[in-house]
Amino acid sequence: MLIAFAGLPSSGKSSTAKALGRLIHAEVHLEPEESAWPELVKERATVGAFTALTWFRTVRVPQLFKADDYRKRGGISVIDSYYDVLVDCYLGDVAFEWLISKRDPYFAAAQSMARTDWLTLPKADILVFLRLDEKVWREFMSRRDRDFDRTAELCKYFEMQAIMEEACRKAAKEHGTRLINVDQESATPEITARRVADVMGMVL
Repeated sequence: MLIAFAGLPSSGKSSTAKALGRLIHAEVHLEPEESAWPELVKERATVGAFTALTWFRTVRVPQLFKADDYRKRGGISVIDSYYDVLVDCYLGDVAFEWLISKRDPYFAAAQSMARTDWLTLPKADILVFLRLDEKVWREFMSRRDRDFDRTAELCKYFEMQAIMEEACRKAAKEHGTRLINVDQESATPEITARRVADVMGMVL
């Protein structure tokens, strides 16, 4: 089984994925922390948004394939980011202008890559969307205190959540993925993971 997380930046995807992995004894794949990002990501204004986006993709997509392979061998995999499967649904939306502008000369290439990923990347059996209200989100953002979040001014784009949730619904419909929505609270990752596991107990 392959379980993936989706939600706003700073919604607790990685922390909850780790806690869930411990709880259900699953293999866990995580996006690297900001401290492990190369300079090209931190200098995206200089090297270009597409260069930064493709670096993240070279990290996440192999993790997705490894998780898929473990699933095929009978294991349970948890992955903290389903971004590359979902991004086709919202790339180019004004709320995601910070990712890559439609005016960027590489935007068409990014859009084509996103469409191909939506169609061909391994699909999750269960997709967990962490939904949270704006107050809790800002609290989580402040707690994470990531330089990139401040530089990209992500706090201005809470409306991303509704668009991302709709992308998850589309994935559930078109890919046959089970969608679980969890209202995120100011709780420990272990508590949130337990809530996720309780819901998944109906299908595991």
